[in-house]
Amino acid sequence: MDRNTLLFIVLSLVVLLTWNLVLGTGPQAPVASSSEAHVVDANSAAPAGGPLGGTAVSRATPDAAPPPPVPATPAVPAWTHTFENALYRAELTNVGAGLTSWKLVEPRYVERTEDGTRPIDLITARPADGVVLGTPLEALGLGNLRDQPYRVESVTSDSAVLVLEVGGVTIRKSFVFDAENYLMRLSIEIDNQSGRVLNPRFETEWPTHVEKRTDFTEQSLVAFHDGGVEREAVAGVGVPGFFSDLFSSADPDGVVRMRGGIEWAGTDTTYFVGALLPDRATSANARFQAIQPGMAAMAVVGFEAMPLPDGQRVQNDFRVYIGPKEPLRLAAVGAQLGQAIDLGYGWIAPLTEFFSWLLHAIYTLVHNYGVAIVLLTILVRVAMLPIVTRQMKSMERMRDLQPQIKELQEKHKDDRQKQSEAMMKLYKESGVNPLGGCFPMLLQFPVFIGLFFALRSSIDLRHAPFFGYIDDLSTPATLFTIPEIDLPIRLLPILMGLSMIVQQRMTPMTMDPAQARMMMTVMPVMMTVLFYQFPSGLVLYWMVSNVLGIAHQSYVGHKLRAAA
Repeated sequence: MDRNTLLFIVLSLVVLLTWNLVLGTGPQAPVASSSEAHVVDANSAAPAGGPLGGTAVSRATPDAAPPPPVPATPAVPAWTHTFENALYRAELTNVGAGLTSWKLVEPRYVERTEDGTRPIDLITARPADGVVLGTPLEALGLGNLRDQPYRVESVTSDSAVLVLEVGGVTIRKSFVFDAENYLMRLSIEIDNQSGRVLNPRFETEWPTHVEKRTDFTEQSLVAFHDGGVEREAVAGVGVPGFFSDLFSSADPDGVVRMRGGIEWAGTDTTYFVGALLPDRATSANARFQAIQPGMAAMAVVGFEAMPLPDGQRVQNDFRVYIGPKEPLRLAAVGAQLGQAIDLGYGWIAPLTEFFSWLLHAIYTLVHNYGVAIVLLTILVRVAMLPIVTRQMKSMERMRDLQPQIKELQEKHKDDRQKQSEAMMKLYKESGVNPLGGCFPMLLQFPVFIGLFFALRSSIDLRHAPFFGYIDDLSTPATLFTIPEIDLPIRLLPILMGLSMIVQQRMTPMTMDPAQARMMMTVMPVMMTVLFYQFPSGLVLYWMVSNVLGIAHQSYVGHKLRAAA
């Protein structure tokens, strides 16, 4: 879970519980051409080996006899080729034999810029970072082959085979592009004619660089490991700090290592994912490591070193997905790739999925996601009406008891035990439960978190307009910017903050007036600052919820006063 999300949840819980107290309502082996790896005699198609085991991934070359001097290879000119279909435009280079670009060409996935729109490129690696799907193969004992130019063996409209021959070793990388989905297939074959035993690891790299474009604000390295998602913000990989130390699973050297059980690994943002899926996950290892701490990092997928005798070859296959986080597409890919969509912690995911389904169902009726969010908020408020009403009534009763509570506090100010006993007696005689407003608040919290993740993770909100200047519910909606100080003015979070102030002023207060005034200022300001950077769809939900809460509180208070 990214840092902003975790911070939001923690602060939200603090706000809700603190607000409740203010009101006095409660004290995560190479594989063969199918699913296994085989060592194959170079002069025979019959397998001569078996599947490999997987433990730790390491860039260090295994202990082996020093390789013989590598003869100079003929110069190979740089080459690039573009593969295009109705879904994406991919650029392949022979330098490192990997991808340098993967642009989505569907109109709904364009990227907005100051000059208009353009296809969004999901590969953000800079030339110095290396290519995506690069293979350094340092464990072969031939040096780092990451940037070596491969010879083009064959090219078709949807495939290419690139070959590197060095020191008696032939490395063949085959790429096949799928025009029906955002998929390609990568095969890596190593043919050993070097006269010595090799120890390949098949480490394949996915570098990425921090981007400040809208779609990349929450750029992360991500992997599905042993049944769970491991995610690290690119800007935080290799960067020491409080949050890194507290929430990261990195080793002391700053590298996050995952041993075995890698279903997939790569990079993602809120709405897009690039993932390398090894054919046999049980043997696959992965790691996240910094290239330039705070700016660039890479996900590496590989296997434990295996002996490859002279005269034999071994092949390893991967699938590669680079595209949007559409639930149905990800589910069709399999390998738990759908887990790339952040639905929150496991216990909240069912609620998130339900609210996502409900949001889309409402959209099919009104054809405006802003209106759908408003209607969804109303439906949730109606469903929670009995619980919220009970909470509000408890607040009102507590307010009525405040004069007597203050009298008891003053009378027994030197004896806390007697003060507590007298107050409990007062609560019992008045039929008031001091925790009566706390439990309903806690019951609402899972609903609130489920709604938060549903609105945050839905790719359908990307570039979805509401009205006027609010033309993208997945980003903060800026009305205008003050040029001298480059300060964006965002109306929705400001209105949300004001609605919090109004709601607090209407709600019964059971604490010292000076403290109450401070809390009525601190809480709205803190939440306004927090929500200022949040997507406008989330801010819209919170603001509408506050307005409905104000109306509900006014009704309950009026009804209780009329009955008195």
